[in-house]
Amino acid sequence: MSTTPANGATDIDIQHPELWTMHLWLSEQSISYALFTRAQDNSLTWGTIALDMSFGDYLKSLENCIYDHPLLLKPYGTVRVVCESSRFAVLPAEVAADDDLAAEVFAASIPDADGDVALCTMPRCGAAIAFELPRGTKGFLQRTFFNSPIVHSLMPLCEYYASKQQQTSLQRMFLHLDAERMRICIFGKGRLLMANVFDYRNPDDAAFYVLNAWQSFGLDPLADEVQMAGDKPQRDQLTPILRKYINYVMPTIFPAAAMRIGHDAVKAPYPLILLALCE
Repeated sequence: MSTTPANGATDIDIQHPELWTMHLWLSEQSISYALFTRAQDNSLTWGTIALDMSFGDYLKSLENCIYDHPLLLKPYGTVRVVCESSRFAVLPAEVAADDDLAAEVFAASIPDADGDVALCTMPRCGAAIAFELPRGTKGFLQRTFFNSPIVHSLMPLCEYYASKQQQTSLQRMFLHLDAERMRICIFGKGRLLMANVFDYRNPDDAAFYVLNAWQSFGLDPLADEVQMAGDKPQRDQLTPILRKYINYVMPTIFPAAAMRIGHDAVKAPYPLILLALCE
């Protein structure tokens, strides 16, 4: 199986899909997919499909994109869906365990929410994320992918990094950067302190959000760390700004375990790769 991202999703032949895992990442403008199987070395293949937004309706655009690409509809053994949403609330596990209470807290946090509400748990973090999706999206995904888990884009980052924080007294901030969006999670003494998403226009904007969060949670600029993953141009622009104020600003070490899925895993969408390591 090629590990080169496909142009679309029409030229990939999956044999015995019941042995494969498919991870999807739904953003406002596209669907990214990652396909792999533990039964075959270096099996990872991935790609991104742009949504045709001329329909003027996100749900319709999503439905048409998925129906137009049979690769996404094969009977895979495991399917997980990662969704972008800027309207979310991070909840303690105790709150999330009570559906009514979780709904009440989310409604208080996002009082004008009128879409679908999904909930994903983060057991390693002792937390959960309630988040809004465009109306009808949750039902469509559950029908199409047989009630597969639907998680927020922060979940793979928080859960993976939580697994690396158990044996350290350091506080660490982890960043994942796209061209215009940054995901932040902060851990102190093995506990999740913060998880948030920020849209930014330029490196100075991104630095403002990082430094504000750093100060708010009392991280030490001489001892604690910022680790960054994501798009290299954005990381290269942000790093020298942060190093004026924080001693340890470095790229995140790419998980060695991910290379067993595919040699080019480092090029695939990062949240989808981390999700594979959170099983």
